[in-house]
Amino acid sequence: MTLILSEEDVVGLLEMKEVLATVETAFTHQGLGEVSNTMRTRSVGDSSVLSVMHANSSYLGRGGLKAYMSSKSGARFVVVLFDGSDSKPLAIMGADVLGRFRTGAASGVATKHLYHESSGTLTLFGSGRQAITQALAIGEVLKVEQVRVWSPDPNHREAFAHLLAERGFSAHAFDSPEAAIKGASVACSITSSKLPFLTDEGLKHVSHLNICGSNVPDHAEATTAAVGSFDAVIVDDLEQGKVEYGDLIQAEKAGTFSWDSAVELGAVVAGKIQPTGRTLFKSGGAALEDVAVASMLYDKAKSDSRYANVELV
Repeated sequence: MTLILSEEDVVGLLEMKEVLATVETAFTHQGLGEVSNTMRTRSVGDSSVLSVMHANSSYLGRGGLKAYMSSKSGARFVVVLFDGSDSKPLAIMGADVLGRFRTGAASGVATKHLYHESSGTLTLFGSGRQAITQALAIGEVLKVEQVRVWSPDPNHREAFAHLLAERGFSAHAFDSPEAAIKGASVACSITSSKLPFLTDEGLKHVSHLNICGSNVPDHAEATTAAVGSFDAVIVDDLEQGKVEYGDLIQAEKAGTFSWDSAVELGAVVAGKIQPTGRTLFKSGGAALEDVAVASMLYDKAKSDSRYANVELV
């Protein structure tokens, strides 16, 4: 029997603490060589793009894929989870909010392992659907003294600061990236910007930066000089990064960054490498995260009577 979980079912099961622990474990096993992660591929149509990414996790005994179709009407996401021992499809589940949680959790894991203080001020660039999970995840690994918010639309950033305040954060919106970054020790950028707006001068006091907004090579949130100003660059997946991560691709072309110096987050979490100095984590989203979170949700749903009859023969 294959378990079917709607987007609403998944939302009812998601808890950030659990997702954080699950994603951290997934990156640990990536660092130990116990995950086969395959980067995103895209099939482009006249009015839509189908993206597929997949991973096989030996430590879970499970593999799976995430597929999503993007069009002018938006995007729809689904994860399919398989049993590695008998190849049976275990679950098919909505993966929109799942994706937001695992993206936030990746930043949380990176911040936990790369930022070496117990507290700090957080600046969030972006106020869209992905931004709230960045704050929730970092709030789990760090005592956040204040969240400083900037996004291009004044109404959006004010509403988002209000939402953060409702979640227990001391949050304030600012009129410019430069104003928002003042006094911050940790920053996350998760915008749809095509052109870089994060500068080396603006970021000079930031100890750790998570860049999560783009997986398109001609888009970037940080200038090439900004990338080059960090002592260490960490990515979720090196193979994928060399093809998709515009911030780093453009910095390499400008001579301010070399892929030879970049490391995967899994190697850090597994204790093989310990970057020092100011750190930059570039996240584009890896299938190993989706499979791990889907596996955790599958196990959770199977023990929850609310989902006992939501199955497909």
